[in-house]
Amino acid sequence: MRFVIGGHSYEISRDDILNATKDVQPKAFDGRNKYYVELHGLRYPIKQTIHLVTGLSYTGDFTAQYASHILKKLGFTVRSLEIINGIEPIRSTNTTTIEGTKKFAITLEQDEDGFIVVSCPALPGCHSQGRTEEEAIANIREAIRGYIASMRRHGEEIPNIIEVREVEVAV
Repeated sequence: MRFVIGGHSYEISRDDILNATKDVQPKAFDGRNKYYVELHGLRYPIKQTIHLVTGLSYTGDFTAQYASHILKKLGFTVRSLEIINGIEPIRSTNTTTIEGTKKFAITLEQDEDGFIVVSCPALPGCHSQGRTEEEAIANIREAIRGYIASMRRHGEEIPNIIEVREVEVAV
């Protein structure tokens, strides 16, 4: 089928998508990818499949909506990642299934400007903020997803939190 993407015409077939992804590992799901297509028993972000066939950039050259349109026209089923407890599961680079969720302890403090500063002690340097508690928590979830995606790309082990407890200290 012929598709116009970024002002250029491309002839793309179902086989082109399958061949382009055959020996390529899917990109890690890092919170920016919401939709995937299952190929060769693996879940590929939809924009990655179009990038592999056309060479176009992930950012700016085409939208996820148009990638979904192309894949559906070619007979693929486009699916959305499940959202569990408000967190999209993150794909591990060494497995073909989407992992569940992990719980991470976070701390919230109000700074002198009234912002809520939030940190994840298990992930050194993983901080965010928001004008409200809800915004700060949403932002730290995104920061944690990105942090974990980076750890996976670099082959680092994800911390395994057993339990979070509070201790009382006289001050």
